[in-house]
Amino acid sequence: MPVIRIEVPEGTPQDTKKRIREGVKQAVLDTLAPKETKYDYVAIREAFAEIGDGLPLVTVDLRPGREPERKKALVDAIAAILRTELNVDPIDLYVLFRENPAENHYTGGIPLPAWVPADKD
Repeated sequence: MPVIRIEVPEGTPQDTKKRIREGVKQAVLDTLAPKETKYDYVAIREAFAEIGDGLPLVTVDLRPGREPERKKALVDAIAAILRTELNVDPIDLYVLFRENPAENHYTGGIPLPAWVPADKD
């Protein structure tokens, strides 16, 4: 159940933002959370900054439990998407993972359970 916010430069075309969003949603399924679909939230926001000077900034809020290899795979996938869509060099990408206990994640007024890999439940 990651919540991902991606900040891109002002004026980024809507169709580009849509492709980034859809690509990142698929990357989450391919890397971080292969069993989740309903609660994978990806938002693209425009920010006043330039590529390499604060952008792109990606924030990933999620429950604890993902191995570093899963996180790295997601970062690599996002970097590839942003290279294709915005011609961003991966050196200019900043990704911040913030892990919060499951009891701090609510949907429909109910806290989410602890995260476990799809092959462990």
